[in-house]
Amino acid sequence: MKKGYLTVVGGLLFASWYAHATSDVSDLYDTVTGKTYVQYEHDYQWTRRRHSDSIKIVHTTPKNFHYELKFGMYPDDSDYLFKNEYSGSGGLVLQYTSYLNKKTYLTPSFETDFMDVGMQYIAGATLYRKLNNNWGAYIRYRYQYRRYGRADRMGTKTVGGSEITYRKKADTGTHRFEYGIDYRLNENWRFQYIGLYDYIYSVHGAQSCSSSGCTDVKSYMYNNKHGYYYSEVKVQYYGWYKTHHFIPYFEVDQKSGSSSAPKQDAVLELGANIYF
Repeated sequence: MKKGYLTVVGGLLFASWYAHATSDVSDLYDTVTGKTYVQYEHDYQWTRRRHSDSIKIVHTTPKNFHYELKFGMYPDDSDYLFKNEYSGSGGLVLQYTSYLNKKTYLTPSFETDFMDVGMQYIAGATLYRKLNNNWGAYIRYRYQYRRYGRADRMGTKTVGGSEITYRKKADTGTHRFEYGIDYRLNENWRFQYIGLYDYIYSVHGAQSCSSSGCTDVKSYMYNNKHGYYYSEVKVQYYGWYKTHHFIPYFEVDQKSGSSSAPKQDAVLELGANIYF
């Protein structure tokens, strides 16, 4: 699985060298328009001590379209760094940016994720406003629908002397609300704060069954609650773009550590956009 994954990524990286368009750093974008770039990111979950890696191949056109292929790699257990990894997810993203005026744009998007346990679909839109030469802000709404494969979704159990088939894991819908504030200290440094609120619910009811009977199971985001508010902080450095076509970044994310307990985790993310 890992060898096939690397073959696909290598082929896409080679093909991306042939994409060409010209533009400069836009005041309204956190990336560069009209370019192809590869984003590599390494994540570390602090409490669970888990490493993971992701690669995105992105092309933004002068006509304001954004195409993205993404892949995720995960280890078998805690404390593994670049070892025993497997390809756990992949996805496709399509966005289109519509400029409402010189300071405001609207970006609808659609995303399909391929996971080892099923499929995920995300649709939504982002509204960005440039406040002045240093400050900008945005609001974003997305709806996420996750459908599990039959092996993970359905189960069988002998209840009261009879074997039954039941839904052990529910498909879920999640309303995702988000806002962000970004500050450009100068032409090289950009700082961003992001606040997010997710609300999850079961699209189809699920059950937990034993020999004595079945009970309903609900979907929760954090501490037996459907809703969860969390934050992210991101720092980007643009000083190497003109000379090396390279934009590194560092991010710290707050994440739910358990859907049934008051446990939270921190995720440290280090990555870079490499432009062609």
